[in-house]
Amino acid sequence: MASASSIAASIASKTKTKKKHFVAQKVKLFRASDPLLSVLMWGVNHSINELSHVQIPIMLMPDDFKAYSKIKVDNHLFNKENMPSHFKFKEYCPLVFRNLRERFGIDDQDFLNSLTRSAPLNSEAQGRSGARFHTSYDKRYVIKTISSEDVAEMHNILKKYHQVKSACLPVIYMQFC
Repeated sequence: MASASSIAASIASKTKTKKKHFVAQKVKLFRASDPLLSVLMWGVNHSINELSHVQIPIMLMPDDFKAYSKIKVDNHLFNKENMPSHFKFKEYCPLVFRNLRERFGIDDQDFLNSLTRSAPLNSEAQGRSGARFHTSYDKRYVIKTISSEDVAEMHNILKKYHQVKSACLPVIYMQFC
């Protein structure tokens, strides 16, 4: 009988202690006071993560200077306090800008952390065309909103800018809309 009571006691002790199961957050939340900045942070994160799965080309082709990636997000319930329920994110010339970051020694993870760890800071300065300026929380990068005319102009000069090897200052125009 003693063995039966010890078995019952061990079963009872097993039911009293519950294992705690912690679940790590799977999706990174992008919190900014301005929905545009939340979308920018989401887009930079998405772009860098997508590019990490693409093999680095030996040489950029002419089509890489015209390429863009565009994603439409229907965000009905997730993080609706900080992000719009529907938005589009468009990145111009992703392989070209990855190549420029690489040439100037900018690590993709450092770049990602600078732009997504905390919301970019608003600058009081404004461009002539009404463009808004922001800086990354660590003050390493400046973000400028641009018009569609500015995008067209950037496409016109990007190939020449890329061809100049080391004479350029390590300034990279990142185009995210």
